Amino acid sequence: MFIEVNYNNIHLLERFLAVAGESLLSFRYFNKRPLSVINNHVSTCLLLENGDPICYGHLDKEEDIVWLGIAVVEGQTGKGLGRKMMTYLVEKGRELDLPFIQLSVDLENVAAQRLYEKFGFSILKKTTHYILMRLMY
Repeated sequence: MFIEVNYNNIHLLERFLAVAGESLLSFRYFNKRPLSVINNHVSTCLLLENGDPICYGHLDKEEDIVWLGIAVVEGQTGKGLGRKMMTYLVEKGRELDLPFIQLSVDLENVAAQRLYEKFGFSILKKTTHYILMRLMY
């Protein structure tokens, strides 16, 4: 079940971050940002299973760019949860009539790169550490 996160249920986001484990090594979004950053988001969502958050996603508006970010709880990867979250967020961007969404992915995270390519993201820039990708609507 997908739920949009706000201050009434932010405890679920806190719980996700507490149990995400090794997944937070490649999803470093909240390392330098307070949870209140969700106020800037176009969408902040969690996928719940039996009431527990197992996948996170956001569309974060930063000036003229809307950034997509996703993370799956350690131990829950490989089950199609990232694909489900991507479907949700890409459709949300389409509903909001966004011109494009963008993301950054670690160079060594090949599985995520493949997922993003399946959704139509193309490479804008490649560095020694990350790849910048964009989906045009």
